[in-house]
Parts: sequence; structure tokens; C-alpha cells
Amino acid sequence: MTAAALLGAGCIHPVPAFRLTAPAMMIPPGPKDGTVVRALLPIPRIPKKTICTASPHGLAIERKGRTGARVVVTREVMEAMTAQELYSWTLGLETAGCLPVNESARLAANIVDALPLSIPKRTQLLQARNDLTPVNSLRVVAPVVKPGTTLPDGPLAEIQSVSEGSKPGTLDVDVRTKPEIIGYEVDWYDFAPQESGPGYRLVPRSAEIHIGDQVQHPDTTSVKRFEFGPSARWYELYMMTKVSANDFDFVVFSARTSEELHNSVAAFQTDAAKYLQTADPHSYTVLPHGSGINAYIRVRLNGVLTDLQRSVSIRQAITQAKGNPSEVLPKLRVRKLHDGVLYPFQWPAGTDAILSLPLEGGEEIEW
Repeated sequence: MTAAALLGAGCIHPVPAFRLTAPAMMIPPGPKDGTVVRALLPIPRIPKKTICTASPHGLAIERKGRTGARVVVTREVMEAMTAQELYSWTLGLETAGCLPVNESARLAANIVDALPLSIPKRTQLLQARNDLTPVNSLRVVAPVVKPGTTLPDGPLAEIQSVSEGSKPGTLDVDVRTKPEIIGYEVDWYDFAPQESGPGYRLVPRSAEIHIGDQVQHPDTTSVKRFEFGPSARWYELYMMTKVSANDFDFVVFSARTSEELHNSVAAFQTDAAKYLQTADPHSYTVLPHGSGINAYIRVRLNGVLTDLQRSVSIRQAITQAKGNPSEVLPKLRVRKLHDGVLYPFQWPAGTDAILSLPLEGGEEIEW
């Protein structure tokens, strides 16, 4: 489904740009303006006897004889729908055979892009996605131990003392790590497209080892953490709380299809211990005790791919790149992904509304 195939009611010639209006509403490529309340998304032909149910609140599929089918999207349904309902419904279509394998996430994203939506509603729908794609990266921080030793059990550091800081309202905390810990390693991983077919590969990008005042940059990570099987194409990061909010493990799942990924995570949430005992060990990775992991979004800032925390605004991204948002604004250019294609972004002249827009990953920002 391309932007050219995304047709809103009363819209014959799609507008090839994202547009920001006041009050804060995003109009995607396709609808002529913010008044469009209905869109039709073409999908491949559905086998004759396949049953395709409507979504909660009423997203429906219309069959078009032998030529194909389409999803009818309305603003009323989108405003009422939750992210979980949307992604569960498209996954259910894939499971039932109403969509080709591995197309559910793409359809869900295109549904969000089908009609004008308020920024809060759009953000709410998109932030519930937990799968990891090429617009994401992973940052892993792990302790480095002395040669010949192993990672100790229990806390890896202890607070020795707490005292009043040099600045009013601050505290100085003296933290001592266990003697086995001599430093830490920071590793970055990216999601590259599979060489054949849909899906991605998790590949290491860089490694940085800190020991005392020395910093090393080895060619690759010191530990191969993610030993997924050759069929791995879809990924999700999940935090597992064990005893309390301060006692948790991180798990990265992989699967051959988006449906298998969903089922694996659901089984894990139901009974984590049982899942870890019975599942294919090449389908998940539990990060070792003392390690941390975060998923970032990747955005190109003045031609440089940059890792940013999720929900960062364009203003924050410019600041991180050492730019001054107010000075940058007159020459700012933004391009945004829709169905794998970058489109320009337009906003009202004479306003700085674009600076507050939350980034979703994959944007290109130049000034």
C-alpha cells in the first residue's frame, strides 16, 4: 500500500506531504485536509471462505469481488480505538488468513496514517507498539569483571555513605562496586533488513569498554548476547518484574513471524518460568544480572544517524545536536516516513509548533 493508493472520501489527488495544523492535528499524505473522516486502504484479495471480523468499534473489511479488498477507516472509530485493540485486530486478520503473513504491523501503521488525527491520539496509538524495527536501536550496558572471575550474585554495588552536596539541595553518594567489577561495556545494536523477504536482522554496531580512566573501542562486542536462530525476523523487548519494581530482568524475543512473536510474549507473560524452561533457547535472550538495555529511535540529523530516546521532540533533537531551536526554525526541513517512503513535513508559517512534535523514528531533520 503506497501513499498514492491511500484514498480518503472526496480526495481524488492525494497531497504528498505530512501537514501540521492548529490546533495540533497531523494530516498524513493522502487526505486533502483535516475535514476528511473516511479512508479506504486496499489490501490483497482474501480467499473466498475466509472469515474476517470487524474490529472493536467497527473497522471493517469490504471485499471487492475477485480483485481484492479494502479496509474502511473512519475518524470516529479511530478516536474510540485503543492501540491494543488496533494491533490485536490486525494480527487477528493475519492469523485468520485475511492478510498475508507478516503484514499485520504494516497495516496497523497505515491505518494510523490513513486519516487526520490529533497529535495526542496518534502518539497514544503508536507508543503501544513494542516490536523493534529498523527505526530502532538497542543500547546494552553490562559490567566488566576481572579476568578469571565471574559476576557475583546479589547487588553489584553498595552505598558507602551519603552526605550533603556542595550545591544546595543536592547529595553526594559514595557507591562502591564489588571487587570483581572493574568497569563496564556499552554496546549498540541495529536492526537491518533481511536479505530476502520481510523482517530484520539484529546486528552489533559498536562497542565501548570503560576500565578506570581508559576507554577501548574493540571491533565487536566482547560477548555475543543475541544468539537467535536463522529464522529470526521479528523482535520485541520486554521487562520482566520478578519480586519488586527494583528486581527485574530484560528479555529480547525473536520469532519467524509477527504472529509467533505475539504468541511467545503472551505465553511468557502468562508463566515466565514455564516459558523459559520450554521455549526454544534461540528464540529469546535474557540479559545477565547487572546488565541494562534500552530501545532508542534512530533519526537522521543533518545527515548523521542519531540515537534518541523515545518520545523526544524535534526541539530536543535539535538541542542534542548542538543546535539552537529558535535560530534553526527559519531553515528547518523535516521529512517523515509513511509506508517506507519519506515525505516532506509542512506546518503553519510563522509558528514554532513543529518544534513540539514528538519523533516516531526514521525522520530526517535538516537545517
